[in-house]
Amino acid sequence: MTGTWQLIKLILRRDRVKLPIWILGISLFLLWMIPLLKNTYGTPESLQTLYETFKLNPAGLLLTGMMDAPTFGALFTIETVLWWGLAVVFMNTLLVVRHTRQNEEIGAQELIMSARVHRGASSVAVMIVAFFANLVLGAIIAVGMIALSDGGALWSNSQVLLYSSGMALLGFTWAAIALVVAQLVESARSANGILAGLIGVTFLLRGIGDFLGQADASGLVQPHWISYLSPFGWIQATRSLTYPEWWPLLIPILCAVVLIPIAFVMLNHRDVGAGLLPSRRGRARASVFRRTALGLTWYLQKNIFLGWLVGVLAMAAICGALVSQMSHVYDSSPQLAQVISAMGGTGAQIPVFLSAMLMIIILMTMAYAVQASGKLRGEESAGYLENLLATKLPRIGWLLRHFFVVLAGVLVMLIAAGFTLGLATNLGGESVKISEYILAALSYFPVVAVFSAGYVCLFGLLPRAAGLVTWVYFGFVAFVSWIGGLVNLPQWLNNFSPLHYTAPVPAEAVKMLPLFIIASIALALAIIGIVTWRQRNLSLSD
Repeated sequence: MTGTWQLIKLILRRDRVKLPIWILGISLFLLWMIPLLKNTYGTPESLQTLYETFKLNPAGLLLTGMMDAPTFGALFTIETVLWWGLAVVFMNTLLVVRHTRQNEEIGAQELIMSARVHRGASSVAVMIVAFFANLVLGAIIAVGMIALSDGGALWSNSQVLLYSSGMALLGFTWAAIALVVAQLVESARSANGILAGLIGVTFLLRGIGDFLGQADASGLVQPHWISYLSPFGWIQATRSLTYPEWWPLLIPILCAVVLIPIAFVMLNHRDVGAGLLPSRRGRARASVFRRTALGLTWYLQKNIFLGWLVGVLAMAAICGALVSQMSHVYDSSPQLAQVISAMGGTGAQIPVFLSAMLMIIILMTMAYAVQASGKLRGEESAGYLENLLATKLPRIGWLLRHFFVVLAGVLVMLIAAGFTLGLATNLGGESVKISEYILAALSYFPVVAVFSAGYVCLFGLLPRAAGLVTWVYFGFVAFVSWIGGLVNLPQWLNNFSPLHYTAPVPAEAVKMLPLFIIASIALALAIIGIVTWRQRNLSLSD
């Protein structure tokens, strides 16, 4: 197809930093989990305890899937397949949308098509890049797992090939889904929003299917058919490191083979820059609030806030409803009790477990703060900010409005999450004070604010690197908080996480001094960002 090779080189040049970071970050962190898990749970006794715990744990079925056997391969599967699979999925969806729908939205596609380039060349090019990106990712994972297999003691080479192939096919399947979604709507923001919703729904379907699964004659839990409606369920069904099955990989292959031609048919039936779905007709005149600078800021931030709010409330409701069923963890698994205590502190079982679950909700709120703050760079790089600043809108005022809207969203999200967690716990049969959990959630506000303030600081100093650096730091904090208690990370590494200095409330009393220091750091970062933003020129390209 005319122009395909040139566009492949263009994509690789534009993503010469992002794509290697995605691939190496996912693969190396995944491989790092092998020695970490082995050092903590390498004994048969520990694996047997974990197996018995996860077998009886509804939350585990929903969040990590089924542990098929008391083996290290089964443990590695539940710790990595779904959560690292999510990272692989987002790598692919963001890649495809960036080089298809976003190109059309900013006018780059018209410029490309003004040369001797076939209209479908951009889509072909990005799918070729996605295919080889997943191939390289799978190859790195396979080589690393074979090298770390203790001479085949942990898993066989064929099992590793099945595991890595599943990861690669999961990513490419979602690249095909993203290519279809990119034909439906007019903006990259809408496409990414739809894809994020689909990812969440399919992840939940897989969890429901596992929850409703039944044990077969051999005692192996077989998921409900609902699980097979999800790409995550297809990859999990391979049971690659326990009871290998190759046939489930035929489903993602067939899905990609069907979806990619459908996407090209859809491409040929729409205009450049348009989507197949009709745009929603807006009002003839904006409301009084919408015509203000603050109203416009809220309009731009609204969808991000509402999407994360739904996810946070759903997680809070699930955690609260399962409290009574999770109390057996402390009796059946000292190792998991140690992990939960590392996140939730010490004290009575229920408050400690709820404090650990609240920590997960706080991590989701941090992710919202980072993504919402990313609108600053998005508006600038797309050229929209240049038009706004051509009016009477002051530069600092524009930045502060986005910053305060994000902080207000964080505040509302924390209050709603604390209320939902307490209410769901009470409805589940445990008596707790809802106000106590609202205040507990609010105590994390300075910690979450650091992420938004950090983005503002980087936006002023290094606008092109702001998103990457902030997301990498968030990933580090999430890893330390979630995995740190499991693998006993060194103390100096934990010190880089702001959550390390806060008390796991409400299991323990709030420590005011660390929160005051963290809030002061957030304020200083925001001030640095504001000052440097005032002094620098606009940067319109990534």
